[in-house]
Amino acid sequence: MKLRAITLETGNHRSSRLWRRILVIVGLTFVATALAVAVFIAATAARFAEGALAPPRMDLDRTPLEVGIEGYRDVTFTAEDGITLRGWYVPPENGVLIILAHGYAHNRLMLLPEAQFLSEQEYGALLFDFRGHGESDDALVTMGDHEQRDMNAAIDFVAAQPGVEEIGALGFSMGAATLIQVAAQDDRLGAVVVEAAFPTLREEIRYRSRALGFLSQLPSLWTMKRAGVDVNEVNPIDDLCMVSPRPTLLIYGEMDADVPPGTPQAMRDAACNPVDLWVIEAAAHQNYSEVVPKEYSERVLEFFDTWLLGEGE
Repeated sequence: MKLRAITLETGNHRSSRLWRRILVIVGLTFVATALAVAVFIAATAARFAEGALAPPRMDLDRTPLEVGIEGYRDVTFTAEDGITLRGWYVPPENGVLIILAHGYAHNRLMLLPEAQFLSEQEYGALLFDFRGHGESDDALVTMGDHEQRDMNAAIDFVAAQPGVEEIGALGFSMGAATLIQVAAQDDRLGAVVVEAAFPTLREEIRYRSRALGFLSQLPSLWTMKRAGVDVNEVNPIDDLCMVSPRPTLLIYGEMDADVPPGTPQAMRDAACNPVDLWVIEAAAHQNYSEVVPKEYSERVLEFFDTWLLGEGE
């Protein structure tokens, strides 16, 4: 009986050791798999972010002539770091020139509808391609960091043109974020329309890469920083108030899912008077001229008429 007890005890001990080994192996396998998945996700997010620095270019398959703008000309000008920018220039008939700044992964055609209704009311316009877009030179696309050099060059260009007495600007998304930062420092811009601008570049990157939390967010931020993008310095929301006392019109789509929730009101709260916020019902990211075409053109024209042709409020 004693021998049998010893044998059972030994068997139980061996069984216990076997189960511990199995559990260790299973645990290590799980950890290794989890790490492999995390590495794969991080690498994928990093590759996506790298691709975002050089988005595919959209073709310029139309000209202003196709929307009735006959007096335009092709122009080039150069940013301070040597990047050549290309665009279309429409001379003003009323002394006021509006710079039109397109969004990420688009080109100057994006704002051709705006140029059309502006030119019909005798405004001039400059539509240009940001670096890495359209027909402008190759360069990293930095979502509002290096693009400030392009906007500065655009202002310098139009300020030197004959017949330009006042300058305004309209920017969309990346173009709007860039516009805010430049307008805060350059009072040659007398009035600005800001459409679908994100509050900060860090917040925008985190929001757009939020699918897998920090596993997708941190690699995206790290990739942008490694490429030389000053993520922590692109903060349009912090610059909005410095546009004042020049007026700002903020426009957002009620259904815009490309900016963090609460952005329209946060931007309105950060801006200083004179400022107006217009949230367009049923509009998403950039389809304002499709959802409310008549009201959209009227609101933009009224804004520029009031502040650049009139005496303001």
